Amino acid sequence: MRSLNSTWRQEEFHARVAALSAAQPGGRVLDIGCGRGLTVSHLMAQVGELGQVVAADRSTHSLQALRQAHPDASVDGRLTLVELDIAGPLPFESASFDNIVCQNVIECVADRDGLLAEIARVLRPGGTAVIGHYDFDGIMLASDDTVLTRCMVHGYADHIQAWQDASEGQMGRLLPGLVARSALNHVVTETVLFVELRLSMEGYAQGHLDGMVALSDTFGISRDRAVAWMNALQVRSDAGGFYYALPWTYVVARGA
Repeated sequence: MRSLNSTWRQEEFHARVAALSAAQPGGRVLDIGCGRGLTVSHLMAQVGELGQVVAADRSTHSLQALRQAHPDASVDGRLTLVELDIAGPLPFESASFDNIVCQNVIECVADRDGLLAEIARVLRPGGTAVIGHYDFDGIMLASDDTVLTRCMVHGYADHIQAWQDASEGQMGRLLPGLVARSALNHVVTETVLFVELRLSMEGYAQGHLDGMVALSDTFGISRDRAVAWMNALQVRSDAGGFYYALPWTYVVARGA
């Protein structure tokens, strides 16, 4: 059996995000909440030797890893790393970026309208911003224990993790409305469903479900019960009855 929906694969996903940004040779691009920089290498390839990628994140560790991965680019200015708290004003001049990427970030801040206002401010008129988010509360998962599965999915979706100021499990479905009321010119939105029919380290489901189990006691489910739930999902996978779908919504917008 196979699915006509794509399976989430890390390299392909981040290449897709970068492509949606429409970054061009010689352009200046901002990646807000760049994390480990999985999209950055693709953005750098798009802007080329004469362009610049500014990678911003609040994690010192992530930025150090990114610097080590691109030592030459950090020295010659093609890659600029900025440690900042995106919950406040962005430390960049108005209309100073041709393209902006903001993936799986906006739910982490309490003032989401404020972040979008800052994105609109630093994006040049006519520039492209791609803002995306998984809808973690919209995960579809086949399971024999429907009630427990709902508790695991919803509990994890709403859990505020260490790097977050806030959490919103339904951010994917809320994103188009947020952008529509911002100063950005809305162009297009799409929701993509990544489907996996077996548990595999190549996809997204394995890490996501492991994360649910690791945090289960924080939303009222004992570790033993969560582990048994995960084991049952593995049995499903081995028997060919596994189904996991991850909704990803993104908006491509233009600077006003």
